[in-house]
Amino acid sequence: MEKSLKDMLRNNSPLFWDVDPTTLEPEKHKRYIIPRVMDYGTLENVRETFSYYGEQTILEVLKECPDLDKKTISFFALYYDIAPD
Repeated sequence: MEKSLKDMLRNNSPLFWDVDPTTLEPEKHKRYIIPRVMDYGTLENVRETFSYYGEQTILEVLKECPDLDKKTISFFALYYDIAPD
């Protein structure tokens, strides 16, 4: 499964325009990867990210992310029936 996420990271360099995607490590950089994919990734990117990290980890990271796009916040708040704080 990790290979699939690493492939997705490398094959989507526009998502990670400000870093070298080949240097991203899924566990070490999850607080960078998850918000970027949720804000700018395709549906396939989002699915691969959920498949790798799991729902609980993604929600924890998103709740701690101060720079998340308002549309992303609204979507996940509505989808999971949680307050968009």
